[in-house]
Amino acid sequence: MSTYNRAAYIVETIESIRTQTYPNWELIIVDDGSDDNTEEIIGQIHEDRIQFYKAGRIGIGGKVKNIGLEKAGGELIAFIDSDDLWAATKLEKQVAALQQYPEAGFSLTGGYNFKITGGPLEYFYKLKEGTRVDNLFNSCFTSEVALFTQVLMLRKECMEVAGHFREAKSFSDIDFIVSLAYHFKGVILYEPLVFRRLHTENYIYANWEKSYYEGIEIIEIYKEKLPAKIVRSALFRLYIDFGEVYMRKREKKKAMDNFRKAWNNKPLSIVPLKKMAKAILYFSKK
Repeated sequence: MSTYNRAAYIVETIESIRTQTYPNWELIIVDDGSDDNTEEIIGQIHEDRIQFYKAGRIGIGGKVKNIGLEKAGGELIAFIDSDDLWAATKLEKQVAALQQYPEAGFSLTGGYNFKITGGPLEYFYKLKEGTRVDNLFNSCFTSEVALFTQVLMLRKECMEVAGHFREAKSFSDIDFIVSLAYHFKGVILYEPLVFRRLHTENYIYANWEKSYYEGIEIIEIYKEKLPAKIVRSALFRLYIDFGEVYMRKREKKKAMDNFRKAWNNKPLSIVPLKKMAKAILYFSKK
């Protein structure tokens, strides 16, 4: 668990780990220079399985996670953000899945976003039960895989091949999971076992534009290893999504540019044309 100024949420997150039905865990918390009372709060939790490390202010999520990985002693590694929650059986079910499918290097679970604890908003998958064991690499680019580290469990030995988190990127989580999927089969447990908290202090809200460019970069890195149709479809969705974000932020030129780029990737689709027409009407009223 990497954390930065999450005193308001971290106790609830830690409790969701302490109540796991699988008892053989250690929690390594790497503090990224918090200036709230996070350390004091954690110090009041009496739990031998928790280790707390002060890394100082780094501000690079992948580097903070890599510090935790170097300190981890387990054969299996899982991640949780310090404002999110796990279902009580999350670890137990993923450990069992990796034992059942030794050919898989990692496991992912279902889950949902929430603002109020116990109040599901968007689910990660339409399916709420069942298992998929497969090569998931292509699926990472077709919106079939939830690319959140909070749902991930991997065999630590896999990092010898797939590598650690890239420390030059703001959003290295997706890249990390895609690299695992490129080298190893994975197991998806569709059951919702991870609950991702949405709030105004989420890192993605302040850095959404970086995520846009880094998403394009990931597609560019792997485009020679993917069918051309998947590359075009992935870019199409990305440009449409971010065109809509720019439109909501009243940045007309960037919105229109992204809709045009989407059209370039799927010239037979009328969706970008509709989006451009909508943008013209939207901005004409402002």
